Amino acid sequence: MDTHLEGRYTGGMANEPIPGEGPGFPEHGDSGQAACGTTDFLMKIIHSKGELPAFSSHIVEINTKLSSLTSVNFSSAGDLAKIILKDFSLTNRLLKIVNSALYAGQSGKVTTISKAMFLLGIEKIRIMAATLMIFDHLENNSQVKELQEIASTSLMSGLVAASVAAKMKMADKEEVFICSMLFNLGKMLVICYFPDKYEEIKRRMVDLELDEVKASTSVLGVSYNDLGMAISRSWNFPDKIVRSMEPLSDHNLDQPKTEWGNLRLLSSYSNELLSNLINAPSPERAEVLATVLKRYGKRIPIQPDELKSLLESAVANGNPYTDAAKINRQAADRFKQLFQSPPGDPPETQKAKNSGKSEHPSLPGGRDPCPGASTSGLEARGGVLANGLQEIKEAMKGSYRLNDVLCMILETMYRGFELNRVIFCLRDTKQGTMAARFGLGESVEEIVQRFHFRVSRSSDLFNIVIAQGKGVIIDNSANPSILKILPDWYRRFFLAPSFFIYPLIAPKGCIGMFYGDRKTPEPVITQADITFMEELRDIFLSAISCGP
Repeated sequence: MDTHLEGRYTGGMANEPIPGEGPGFPEHGDSGQAACGTTDFLMKIIHSKGELPAFSSHIVEINTKLSSLTSVNFSSAGDLAKIILKDFSLTNRLLKIVNSALYAGQSGKVTTISKAMFLLGIEKIRIMAATLMIFDHLENNSQVKELQEIASTSLMSGLVAASVAAKMKMADKEEVFICSMLFNLGKMLVICYFPDKYEEIKRRMVDLELDEVKASTSVLGVSYNDLGMAISRSWNFPDKIVRSMEPLSDHNLDQPKTEWGNLRLLSSYSNELLSNLINAPSPERAEVLATVLKRYGKRIPIQPDELKSLLESAVANGNPYTDAAKINRQAADRFKQLFQSPPGDPPETQKAKNSGKSEHPSLPGGRDPCPGASTSGLEARGGVLANGLQEIKEAMKGSYRLNDVLCMILETMYRGFELNRVIFCLRDTKQGTMAARFGLGESVEEIVQRFHFRVSRSSDLFNIVIAQGKGVIIDNSANPSILKILPDWYRRFFLAPSFFIYPLIAPKGCIGMFYGDRKTPEPVITQADITFMEELRDIFLSAISCGP
């Protein structure tokens, strides 16, 4: 047995000039240059308000730092995990999406970000994380009702587009889902940051009978979609996602198929369909449906009954997604009304229409939307540890890489023990040192660079632990009996109120160690959790000795 020792911006821009209506607005002779200048002007105003600059930096960190990576390796997976795991809420919401019907092709429940990257790839995980952050950022604005409605429409459009992609056997339905969700980014930003201009756009649509593109351009100088494309490009989203926001004209529908063209096609199709259905009175919805299907019929040959079934299924499976995107259930429930019997249908007709339908139908080829991924199941400490252990064991049954296993182990420790930091160290026998190689948590990049020491017969705690080959848990580092055996390098740079050290003992001796700490003096690992820690350690040692 191991030893246990003691102002968001919420107003409009009533005093700001709008295109062509006041001084200070950029003017150019060329219409293309004017649009570009207008977009830059709007982006500067948006970035000067509220919390967007800090938020933008986080988005860019996710999209830029890893944009050139195409496969999961030790450093890339670790870097992305570190960014995502900074936000506990984002971590759990992302796992809800990963465990939803959207990823029905994957086997088993996913309980760590590390495994999600291993199964789905860095690209999909990072873009999904960035997309959820956008919805999170827009959540608490004063225009909450308008934002919730358009956010729910965007989410449902993503689900419908993914369902259509699956029906048509298109690849990358996850990208289709994301592109359709982001299609209305520009409109969401205008509602959030320019609410008075948004009201003026709506007024012109009614009074002047303008479509949304013309009305938004007449008020802002650029369309909603142009603004969304510019912002998403500044956030370093992939070009194919940026270009998918551009609406489709009839001419574009006849162009040859390309990867980004298909993303653009389904994004435009699903958003146009949902928006028109929501805004149409009940008796006119069948006609609206027929009009949209006719317009896109050459490229998306889905019949009305098939599409209605996909729409109903998307609505029925929406709850895990609304929870993950922080969308109010009430805003999402309005889509259920699209499929209620029109006035005049007797109750028995409605009952007959619903007979034979399961209470929670799945998306095509799907499974339960979020099996076992309840908030309590994922967030409870014991649940994270138990699920993480099971996930690691499952991963090791087949072909695996040691780095993948290590990432899952560290993430399970970090989240399961609710640590401030967790670090993996590797021993260099030639140099006679122990040095940190990778970690998760607060300021971990700086910590990893400084966390190293010489392995010797010294009487400091770290060398005592290595010599004895047993883990130690320190509940209070300020205890005089503990403080006197802490090495100078640790007291100077890292002294944590509570921490643990678990050496990794192989047949040839100590090869490394795990270190984890907390900001408060308390049992960093409880007596009940020691078994989990020892098993995580032993799994890593087994992976080293038995791995391919």
